[in-house]
Amino acid sequence: MSQPTFSILVVCTANICRSPAAQSVLSAQLAQQPARVESAGTRALDGNAIDADMAALLKVRGFDTMEQHRSRPIMPTMLARYDLVLCMQDQHLQEVLALYPAGRGKVRLLGHWSDQEIGDPIGQAEPVYAAALDQIELCGGQWTKKLIDMGMMQ
Repeated sequence: MSQPTFSILVVCTANICRSPAAQSVLSAQLAQQPARVESAGTRALDGNAIDADMAALLKVRGFDTMEQHRSRPIMPTMLARYDLVLCMQDQHLQEVLALYPAGRGKVRLLGHWSDQEIGDPIGQAEPVYAAALDQIELCGGQWTKKLIDMGMMQ
């Protein structure tokens, strides 16, 4: 009998930079696991593409550039469908919990294990994007290890 798919939602503000990048990174890190990773934004508009600078950086690092990605706003009904909701900043975490108080046990910061928030690089220089993606890779790796260690993955 196969293990059920573990579902993760990654959340940022507009769902055009950090959360799609984290979706790409986590999907790669969990590629051998029964996991599904998606993303949404607390203030996202429907249908925007990923930020071009972040897509270019993902490509350089060998990740999916998320060319098919289109932003979507987070909805309360959506939150119940995920096993884990990972937010970039405490503000996102608070907004998600305000929409879905029942999710308190499954809503965390992506940087939970290293006690960090991941700031928004939009409109800033390439090194700021690179630093944000470095954090996303590190924190994604920490979650991947913890999920496996806790028996949530194989």
